[in-house]
Amino acid sequence: MFSFVASTVQHIDCMGEARPNICEDTKGITALDGDNVPQAVCVFDSWSHNSCIIHIWINNPFVLKHGFAEEVFNFVFSEESGRTKIIGITPSDNLKAVKFIKNIGFKEVYRISDGYKVGVDYVVTEMNKDKCRYYNNG
Repeated sequence: MFSFVASTVQHIDCMGEARPNICEDTKGITALDGDNVPQAVCVFDSWSHNSCIIHIWINNPFVLKHGFAEEVFNFVFSEESGRTKIIGITPSDNLKAVKFIKNIGFKEVYRISDGYKVGVDYVVTEMNKDKCRYYNNG
């Protein structure tokens, strides 16, 4: 039903408001439907020795029932990657995203008051490899 491919700039452009600035280390996974139209895009950037920052956009939630989360977390937590932590930074007024992030297992670790704009905090979350239910250990 969906194929998973490396994200391209064109895929990342589909993310709309969720689209991150593209860095030299930006890489990710895109879920394409049968017509090769992106239905979900997940990109990572700011890769450090042990972590990276996640940006995710989902147009069709059925991608989650067809392996998208497993693809994403197996990619970032793979032996080749060597990372054990993913960091998310989400505006607090994006209630749908905050709920989704917590439902897939990210834990809130901090809030930056007025970090996004006055009256809207940044919610800082993390996912640890050993707590990720979607990672299948390679």
